[in-house]
Amino acid sequence: MNLDNLKSAWNAEKTDDVRVPSKIEQLKKAQHPLDSLKRKMKNEWYIQLFAILFLGLVPQLYDIHSSLYVIYYVAYAMLVVISGYYFNLFRNFYVQINHYTADTKDSLTEIYYEFRLNIERYHSFGFLLLPFVLTWLGTYLYSRLMEEGKGFSSLSQNTKYYLIIGTLLISLLFIVAILGWTKYYYGKYAKQLREILDELREEN
Repeated sequence: MNLDNLKSAWNAEKTDDVRVPSKIEQLKKAQHPLDSLKRKMKNEWYIQLFAILFLGLVPQLYDIHSSLYVIYYVAYAMLVVISGYYFNLFRNFYVQINHYTADTKDSLTEIYYEFRLNIERYHSFGFLLLPFVLTWLGTYLYSRLMEEGKGFSSLSQNTKYYLIIGTLLISLLFIVAILGWTKYYYGKYAKQLREILDELREEN
């Protein structure tokens, strides 16, 4: 067969039946929610880092009495240590997403379940911040009382009840806010990945 015949035979072959396997397309489709997730995580990383640094200046900014600095900064030191642990887990998951190459269903499944696990870690991290929030509110209120030459013992019984109820309400709202934030900020990406995995499972 000469070159002209070979060329004619090549051109005569039909390419309409060539299809990219649907599994590959579905795996690549997962790249979009993962790219969006990476951007969200990167943004939140910087926001949380800034927030922690800002909290270190709170006693000066809100005029907390200097005698309460020790209480505040002990709680703050614990916050920094806990945050460091969770930030490291956060970074490890970000690196894992960054290395995703849309090659196998197993790698996508692993990322999905790691993602769900990290959401739960996010919840636990948020819940661990609650004692710090209450410590800050306590030092702030006590500092205001000290300015008036009073203490918690000088408060009326009704005021103490209101403080207890207020503490419970703040705790409840804080927990609801953490759960709501993760669902709003990350929930749709978990749902998209779950749908892609379900499509892959149906083809098996």
